[in-house]
Amino acid sequence: MIFEYIREPDGENLLAARDGYKYVDDIIVFLGWASVEGRGYIYRRLYRLYTVLVVIFSLYVPVLFVMSLMWTIDISHADTLFTTLEVFFNGPSYTIKSCIMLHNRWRVDKAKDMLDVMSERMVTYEERVKLHRLAVSSNYITITYRIVYMVPTTLNLIHSLYKGYPPLNLYNPFVDWHKDTLSLWIAAFCDYLLQIFAVHVFIGSDSMLLIFGSTMRSYTQWLKDRIEELRNNPEMTEDENYQQLVQCIKDHKLLVDYSENMRPLLSRTLFVQYCTASLVMASSLIHLVAFADLVSGITTTIYMVSALFQTFPISYICEQLVDDCELLSMAIFHSNWRGATGAYTSALKYFIHRTQQPIQFIAGGVFPICLNVNIQVAKFAFTLTTFVQQMSVFENFER
Repeated sequence: MIFEYIREPDGENLLAARDGYKYVDDIIVFLGWASVEGRGYIYRRLYRLYTVLVVIFSLYVPVLFVMSLMWTIDISHADTLFTTLEVFFNGPSYTIKSCIMLHNRWRVDKAKDMLDVMSERMVTYEERVKLHRLAVSSNYITITYRIVYMVPTTLNLIHSLYKGYPPLNLYNPFVDWHKDTLSLWIAAFCDYLLQIFAVHVFIGSDSMLLIFGSTMRSYTQWLKDRIEELRNNPEMTEDENYQQLVQCIKDHKLLVDYSENMRPLLSRTLFVQYCTASLVMASSLIHLVAFADLVSGITTTIYMVSALFQTFPISYICEQLVDDCELLSMAIFHSNWRGATGAYTSALKYFIHRTQQPIQFIAGGVFPICLNVNIQVAKFAFTLTTFVQQMSVFENFER
């Protein structure tokens, strides 16, 4: 059932942490990124053919936008031009992110297997409920992204049909939407299908990275809780306390391995997003301030919010993860280590040293993934908007 993975805890029928990727997995299958291991011969051949067609389509999208700007889009009409530009700047991003995800799709399967290993420490019912709630919240992340990204796309379709032109007015050699109402609806439907497919690429990649960040923070917090309980049970011997500390060190190593597995995917994807977000926001701001009517203004505002969703949530999560690592190191230092054996304190020193190296991500090896970079991107968009307005580039455009 569709609501199976967002339900409340129900007795012993609880979700595992890997189930948090369930809705993302459905999108991955739809986009042709899924693995075909364990499938039948015919299914593998057909799905690989589908994947090839998706790749060809992804490479064709930027070319299609350029052809449309040259041949079909009325660039003298501001509303049509800026609606197309807002999507056009995301065109290369869509193609590059598709290639990145297709090349790194195995990392998602490996991440889920690593979550199974990391969850072996969650043995009590209360801890399994925590895993269930983590899976549910992860699936809600995908649902939220689907709503945020689909709403402006659908509103743009409705607004464009009301105005009497296709949403993007893309080049279509088979349909002349000027001919009659039916042709207009067919052309609009073709534009909308292309947008739906492209939007699901952003939903899949962006929600997947946020789910990764959310699971990292949750497991880091749970490790911190276990560290705070070290040597607080008087019934345990020093040798048992030492084994508990060693297990915590192993848990931290699993967390580091989990982050290293997803690091290339996160780094490359966010680099692309940071590079395109300012252009998308700048075109949206110019459209909103100078040319939008009430309906298109609402649509453009929602689109700007969806553009912020591409970078802001994961930037916040990554910044908080650095703080979590610092709190983890402090928890080790303030744990009950006084009076412990030499082996215990030596292991504790090693553990502190390892945790003092925070888990931090760099976008493309250039930008640290944090809120400050996200703010700088927004400031650059405002600067670019002001510059264009001062140049009076669009003052002769029709509204």
